[in-house]
Amino acid sequence: WYQRRVRESSGINAEYFSLFCLSLSSPLCITFPLCHMSDLPDTRGYGATQPPAPPTYLNAIYRAIGFGRAQVLFWSILSLISIMDTVEQVLISLVIPYLKCEWNLTLFFEGVIAAAVFIFYGISSVVFGRVADRQGRKTVLTVTLIILLFTAVGSALAQNKWQFLVARSVTGACIGANFGVIVSYATEVVEDDYTSLGVSLIILVSKVGMFLTALLGYLLLNSVGWRWFIVIVSLPLIPAIIALQLVPESPRYLVTSGQPEKARDAVHFMARLNGVHLPPDIQVKCYEGEDLGDVGVLFGEKYRRETILLSLIYFGNILIFLSLILFLPMAFNSEFCGGDGATPAHKCKKLSQQSLLKTAIVISATIKGLLTAHGLSHVTGRVPMLRVFAALTLLACLLLYRCYNQTVTLVLLFVIKFAASGLNILVWIVILENFPTSVRTTASGFVNFWGKIGGVVGVIGVYVLFYMSPYLVVTMYVVASLMSFVGTVLFTKETRDLEISDTVNG
Repeated sequence: WYQRRVRESSGINAEYFSLFCLSLSSPLCITFPLCHMSDLPDTRGYGATQPPAPPTYLNAIYRAIGFGRAQVLFWSILSLISIMDTVEQVLISLVIPYLKCEWNLTLFFEGVIAAAVFIFYGISSVVFGRVADRQGRKTVLTVTLIILLFTAVGSALAQNKWQFLVARSVTGACIGANFGVIVSYATEVVEDDYTSLGVSLIILVSKVGMFLTALLGYLLLNSVGWRWFIVIVSLPLIPAIIALQLVPESPRYLVTSGQPEKARDAVHFMARLNGVHLPPDIQVKCYEGEDLGDVGVLFGEKYRRETILLSLIYFGNILIFLSLILFLPMAFNSEFCGGDGATPAHKCKKLSQQSLLKTAIVISATIKGLLTAHGLSHVTGRVPMLRVFAALTLLACLLLYRCYNQTVTLVLLFVIKFAASGLNILVWIVILENFPTSVRTTASGFVNFWGKIGGVVGVIGVYVLFYMSPYLVVTMYVVASLMSFVGTVLFTKETRDLEISDTVNG
């Protein structure tokens, strides 16, 4: 049904969509696009032996290349990297209860460890967003992934809380640098019609990573211990680093940075994979004199309103989205609404299997929320769905005050995670459709920064308020969801049908 809706509503080739999803589920997810798509029918409107006249603008070249193996390869690699980023976000919420027992952590230091990841995440998202606009997407991703691999090992080998804190702080800086770059990269290797699909699929796979981490926690954490658990979930970093070297830099970045030779090599690489012949001497139009990564553009007359409102919406959204991951095991492992534990929540207590399972169930709502938001926004537009998902988050948070029983609480937390996930993907789609290539990762980094500030406030709030009363955490969620809802009401710019631009002036 979803394939049919995608084809009918956007003209996207459903067979390629299916193969992309299948490739992610295969252990050979990177080699699959290269080896198993040669027998697909040509759906681009012309054969490989009849190329169109040599185009000049990148959008025209992308239309000539079409959608095929090249894009599937790019998206598969970037999806694998996105999984590793979200793994780190769930990992800390599962491991902290075990650190508390091993190192006798105080409540304050628990909050410091959890918040450190998001503090450095927010700072690095701004810094490296600008670096990616100036030095390239692939360069930033390669460097940060290598560092992330070393910090994962460092976390597993940490002998005390200070070593662990340093390792997790560097980890936060690396994943903060990555995510905005990943989604920008994914949208810059396709023509405009595929932009929202690229964003949605990358974020969908990243949320699958969150669910799989929670599921692995349920299956392995109590049996192998937290150290080996960190090592196991970090192993995919190795193929991710290797696979990234198989693809060129983003052609859109090369165009805006004035590198015509490298841009030509990149589009020839994509054309060869898609079975399309491009003239060897084709010239890709590049832009000279662009001030790449100029933060001032975000606050110019053209983009100021959208920058401020998207930051406001994302602040409230991420406050709930990230801190809820920490709130779930605490709530299910305590006496909140008839929870599993009679032991006070601030005491040393490892997570029960039932608590781990409930946490995994709620986190699975992220996948459903993302798919629903993407599908509906493609039909109704981005702005209406922003308001619907913000309102649903607010309503579910208000209902959480009525603590009926554990079943109803589980359902409400599931709905909150569902709605927050939907709002999350919609904000990212709007960011990437609204801002030009020359400042795209800078804009995503800036909005992401305020989102992670919200995450820090949420994480600290959970640790400070939960042990006073879980309902104070609920109050914090109501305020945050109200903030996001107000932002969506004030946001009026529809981006669904906007043509993606490479420069501020189009």
